[in-house]
Amino acid sequence: MLIDRWGRPVTELRISVTNSCNYSCFFCHREGHRSGGDEMRPEEFGRLVRILSKHGIRRVKLTGGEPLMREDLEEVVREIGSSGVEEISLVTNGFFLKERARSLKEAGLSRVNVSLHSLRRETYARITGVDGLERVMEGIDEALRWGLSPLKLNFTVLRGINEGELWDIIGFARRKGARVQIIELLESDPSLASYHYPLEEFERELERIAMRKEIRELHNRPLFHLEDGTVVELVKGSGDPLFCMRCTRARVTHDGRFKPCIAREDN
Repeated sequence: MLIDRWGRPVTELRISVTNSCNYSCFFCHREGHRSGGDEMRPEEFGRLVRILSKHGIRRVKLTGGEPLMREDLEEVVREIGSSGVEEISLVTNGFFLKERARSLKEAGLSRVNVSLHSLRRETYARITGVDGLERVMEGIDEALRWGLSPLKLNFTVLRGINEGELWDIIGFARRKGARVQIIELLESDPSLASYHYPLEEFERELERIAMRKEIRELHNRPLFHLEDGTVVELVKGSGDPLFCMRCTRARVTHDGRFKPCIAREDN
């Protein structure tokens, strides 16, 4: 079992399989980035996870960049799956998901998180730099068709841009049978401060109408169970002690560096 210096077991591995991305989300520091470093090969990811699975790693999450920029992602999933981990999930913008949901499921992918920051075509294009909302919607349907579930939607709230869609995204999640994560924009970049939208007021609204509220043990996040069965999770930041104290994750970069803390760039 991998144990960090504070006695916490490390059971989940986040692997950035590429730094490349086809989007230019203005709040993301990797906007439209094309990878310039060496990316690990599928068999190298597989070998790494097979070793780490013998020391307690049970779940693997594939991130980027945009993971589906890799044409060999299915082979990456197959290699990782050979380790016997309990779950392999994927965080994606969903642009290429329609064409690859089936092949990813057949390769062994368990589920997907789709970043969906607006349900309005113009707003979506403004945020991401890509007129891709229709493709993403089709990708979500295809992912559900092939059983990449439970599907989660990631919605980052941006003041003055999409805060008026909070209830819309919850309604969309309900219709798709998905869970939604409402994400508060981090305040680490002063140039983005005007887009920060605190979630406290919205949390109070959810508390008034939810049938049940629970606290997700990992990262101390509130989950609200609504009467219609929809589950809403609030993600309010990653820089506070409550977020960090229960962390069980480590990260591997696209070029093979192991990082015990997913929030730091100096380790």
